[in-house]
Amino acid sequence: MTDTTAPEAAARPPHSERDLRILRGFAQRIDAADAGAHNNLGVLYFNKGMYEEAIGQFQRALAIDPKMQVAQRNLEIAYFNTGYYDRLISELRERLREDPTDADARRRLAQAYLHTGDSAGSVAELKRVLAQHPDDLATLIALGQAEKAGGHFEAAMEWFQHAVRRDPGSAVLHFSLGELYYNRGLNEEALRALTRAIELNPDLADAHYVLAFVHGDMGDMERASASSRRATQLNPNYAKAQTNLSLDRYSSARYQEMVGGRVRRPEVAADGVLAHYNLGIAFRQKALYEEALREFTRALESGEEPSLTRQAMAEVYLLQGKAGQALDLYDRLLAEDERSPKLWNERGACLHQQGDVGGAEISYKRALEADPGYALAWNNLGVVRLHRSDPDGADAAFTEAVRLRPEFVDAWCNRGLMYLRRGRHSPALDAYRAALRANAEAAAAWNGVGAVLMETRRYEEARNAFVRAVEGDPNHAEARYNLSFVLSNLGDFEGALRETKRALELNPYYTTPRYKLAIDLQFEYAEVLAPELDAAERISGEERGVEAFTFEEGALDSIFAELQPVAAPAAPAPAADAFALAEDYLSKGLLDRALAEIRRAAVGGANPVQAALLTARIFLRQGLDGEALERFDAALARLEGQAWTPEHARVLGGRARALLRLGRLADAREAAETVLEHVEDDGDTLQVLGEVLLLQGEAAEAVRVFSRACELAPRDPSLLRHLGRAALAAGRAEDAERALRRAVALDPDFVAAHVELGRLLLSAGRVEEAVAECRAALDVLPTYSEAALLLAAALRRAGRPGEAVGTLIDLLAGDPYHLEGLVLLGQALADEGRRDDARRAFGRVLKFDAGRVDAHFHLGVVAAADRHFREAIEHWRRVVDEDPRGPYAEAARDNIATALDVARVFRTETAGV
Repeated sequence: MTDTTAPEAAARPPHSERDLRILRGFAQRIDAADAGAHNNLGVLYFNKGMYEEAIGQFQRALAIDPKMQVAQRNLEIAYFNTGYYDRLISELRERLREDPTDADARRRLAQAYLHTGDSAGSVAELKRVLAQHPDDLATLIALGQAEKAGGHFEAAMEWFQHAVRRDPGSAVLHFSLGELYYNRGLNEEALRALTRAIELNPDLADAHYVLAFVHGDMGDMERASASSRRATQLNPNYAKAQTNLSLDRYSSARYQEMVGGRVRRPEVAADGVLAHYNLGIAFRQKALYEEALREFTRALESGEEPSLTRQAMAEVYLLQGKAGQALDLYDRLLAEDERSPKLWNERGACLHQQGDVGGAEISYKRALEADPGYALAWNNLGVVRLHRSDPDGADAAFTEAVRLRPEFVDAWCNRGLMYLRRGRHSPALDAYRAALRANAEAAAAWNGVGAVLMETRRYEEARNAFVRAVEGDPNHAEARYNLSFVLSNLGDFEGALRETKRALELNPYYTTPRYKLAIDLQFEYAEVLAPELDAAERISGEERGVEAFTFEEGALDSIFAELQPVAAPAAPAPAADAFALAEDYLSKGLLDRALAEIRRAAVGGANPVQAALLTARIFLRQGLDGEALERFDAALARLEGQAWTPEHARVLGGRARALLRLGRLADAREAAETVLEHVEDDGDTLQVLGEVLLLQGEAAEAVRVFSRACELAPRDPSLLRHLGRAALAAGRAEDAERALRRAVALDPDFVAAHVELGRLLLSAGRVEEAVAECRAALDVLPTYSEAALLLAAALRRAGRPGEAVGTLIDLLAGDPYHLEGLVLLGQALADEGRRDDARRAFGRVLKFDAGRVDAHFHLGVVAAADRHFREAIEHWRRVVDEDPRGPYAEAARDNIATALDVARVFRTETAGV
């Protein structure tokens, strides 16, 4: 087990409450959907000695991105360093010993096993939960994840498929299944599942992200690029790269020795095959060009494939605008392979950026000689012909590019810009519409549409087009400048100022639209702008012969139909849609993912009351009752002064539940009664009120409340159990028995109800019926300690101590430290006359808890039976000293007096007592 005495696991550094509040406040300021941010915050917390908070952040990072190895390593380090999971597992086992039906505790135990690498233990615990709740979706998902973590993909797939059959309308479940198919290399199946997930919820960014890889593996790079862009639009974190901190950097040789070398340092790639090259590509995808070049240099030094690496370096230089350095590399590569259309095309782009349009044209033509169907070179040839004052040749080149690749958005936009600059609005709009048919979210195409409409003074339609451009790419500075222009023309000066400020942040200079050169990047799309060499195009309006804006009305109608729904750039989505994905995650038990989606929706302007309610529900399920109460209070504050709505009931009902769990019974009762004043038949709130009344000692009123709740939900075994407990507390044993028998009839596996019914029957002297109920509970859950203890007590009452001993030995075989079971075992052994064995049982109890009064009392009884009165009196005096008002104290005093009298009569060993 973990050595928690290590210096690192010592008491946390002293922080003031103010400092702790500030540090904890960071959790509310990071992007809830950014796994890297949670990981890095966890490292900060760990180094501040806030170990539980650190582990919570690492767990959230893994919930958002289960494949995040650095977070998994950090969690392992925190585990070995602090003993957190040892303590948590011990606490959860104790909870389950007391109540094996506690499904939440068992799920948390399964998660703890999973985080400590024991996937088999996790699966075993989850299967026990599933035995109690056979169709629970959260458990099915957790089982799939645990099996997947253990490398058992077939078993994982079966669990996910079972879950999909239970809830075929869940986008989250179809995504989980699709991701598993992809991991197993089943691309066709993955494509179907992920496509279905996106049909069910088009905003599921993860599905778009994985779908991009599926399309890429299937060779459909255009769709891969489109899926990747959509994923990035929905979750900008996919487009960001940040340094994910690792606790490894803070470790030492001594620490490595402490954990037995179990924590491995980061590795770039298995076996080192193209390790630096692959890492460089990853950096390039995130636009971290200097880091990418550094890795490519290391790749060359370590002997990784030189041609592949130099080509990747040349592409980075080209993306950086360092055309000269790129050109040197392309010349070296072409010396090795002069038939590559890709290399000739990109060499042409280098020359083009340097202003050598003649040399660029030659290179583009060499690319087309090598492959006449290379659409990228046709596009670039079109741009260079414009720069050489050959618009007809440019038109022909663009036409050929889009003929070869109809979904070539950049070529369509280049063609549209060419027509726009020549004042030919109709064909310009047609070109931009063709780009939108290829990609409905293309910001450049929408910006082009807006430019056409702005030139023809159709400002309302132009505004809508620019809004669509900004939605497609929030960092499109040109579109924001254009939007500010049309807003100003429409009299919306405040909106124009807002957009101008945002545009200035993105680019302090307004630039005219530029043509785009196309290069073939294997893994991503990047924009390569042509230089400003198009002076030949700048002709006067008279020379342009600007046409009248009289293209087909049908074309206008169709494009306006697309534009019409968009009225403003920041229009929030309807609340129901905004939280649909969060609700889906929540129903599957993926609480951290749900929390991330709620926060994302809230930042986007969704209903703050609903956001607070959903967040509070999650915190309640996580056992964070104080956090839940804060959210309920925040929601209530927003509703203050409004007329009563169903939201009031949900907020106050949830608040009552949180207050009950926190032990604030009076406040919980007030909240519940407020709800019931407006909604008399709210079943959940009736249950909360009933529980409060029972704890406050008002059993008769609790019976009335639970009876009403049972009328509303007559087939709810849990409510019937509550009714039985309340009736028993009110002295209505017959009513209690009736309710508990109804509960076990509805759910024969309801072990807690069986035990409570058995306890009631035993107190009524109906011993054999009590035995039967206890055995029924143990048949369902053999490890249920409460059932075993009650069965042993009933068997002793029935005069069958030998059977009681057997029952208790079975219990203690699974839990050797069950002190109550050891005490009862000692009593049963004494009943059989096995007093030496009984002494050993009681002595073992006192070894773990020297002040345990029931063990002392029964040891006194055994000692007195052996006529060791002095020893007996010592044990009974210990009982009186430890708990003078306890249930054993009066009997201990009587026994002491009796023992002294007997000792005097027999003149035994009590001399001097």
